[in-house]
Amino acid sequence: MQTTMLNKNFNLPVELRGSEDTPLAHHYLLVGQGGVFTKPTLVQTVLGSCVSVTMFCPANQWGGIFHALLPRRVNYADRDSTGDYYRYVDSAIWQLLRQFTKASIAPSSLECKVFGGASPLHRNMGDSAGNRNVETAIAVLEDAGLKVLASSVGGKHGRKLFFRTDTGLVLQKRFLTTPAQAFM
Repeated sequence: MQTTMLNKNFNLPVELRGSEDTPLAHHYLLVGQGGVFTKPTLVQTVLGSCVSVTMFCPANQWGGIFHALLPRRVNYADRDSTGDYYRYVDSAIWQLLRQFTKASIAPSSLECKVFGGASPLHRNMGDSAGNRNVETAIAVLEDAGLKVLASSVGGKHGRKLFFRTDTGLVLQKRFLTTPAQAFM
């Protein structure tokens, strides 16, 4: 993953900034991307119906996050998805867990949070892509024996996330949407 150093003059809350001595690395996560960050990094992403799950290990101060578009990889098996773990909620969760386990970090020591799953087009929320993504995230985390400590899911508005990988802190900004007909 490519990261850049965060400009110290960037207008962020103090909780999201690095110190003068140690500038904080910065990474912008696109759809289908994710990973475990072993160095302090501020990860940003923007979610609509997509879902992000953050995992944080307090003992090691490592954080993992992904930005998934679709709920279950098996439903899209006809597509060439080799190595495309982070595009799907279920395989993204298992991929992060594999990376933590490979570093001898027990899944039971992780703090998990779930974000996204909006229905920005104001469609039937119960059957929306966002709702299916959230349901999948919760079910897979439960299957893995993990508890969700916090979540901000559903609704009609997107979110911009800021995840600090060395503290587990997640801040979000909510977007307000106006139907196009309001401008006519």
